[in-house]
Parts: sequence; structure tokens; C-alpha cells
Amino acid sequence: MLTPCFKAQGEPRENSIPEWLSVEVSLDAELRCCRIWVVPWIAEPARALGTLELDGSVEGWIAHLEELGFYDVVQVSCREFFGPRADRDR
Repeated sequence: MLTPCFKAQGEPRENSIPEWLSVEVSLDAELRCCRIWVVPWIAEPARALGTLELDGSVEGWIAHLEELGFYDVVQVSCREFFGPRADRDR
């Protein structure tokens, strides 16, 4: 299973970002957006323990990100963020 990556708008408060998400904010004025990567070695145990309550589907992740304050959330290939090895390494 590939790790989900997303692009979104919004700037949630820094302390509202859970440990199972890695969020980078682009400072480019034209393309201001957030790059979001689900950290699998934290997200999967959190789901197993019930700390993270979602089904792991793309739709579930998008809903979770919207609850955190992101909007215009779309799934993208991790390759877009991390280069050609991303899909294999993540």
C-alpha cells in the first residue's frame, strides 16, 4: 500500500497537526499550498490502537484533513513532492 500524499489550502495552527502527518507550507506566493504526507509508522499503530479513528481510505484522510482546517484537499502522487523514488520509498 502506498502512503497517501495530499495537497491542500489552509494553515491550521501548528499545534493542531498530529504526529501522523507531515505538513510543509509552500511560501511561493503564486502556489501557496500545503504538502501533506501521512507518516505510516505513526499512523498505522495509531489506527490500530484507536487513537486515529478513520478507515484509511483516501476519502477518510481527506475528511480528517478538513477537520483539521485544511480545504481544497486533493490526493496527489508522493512522486510530485519527493521525486521518482517516492512511491517506492514511502
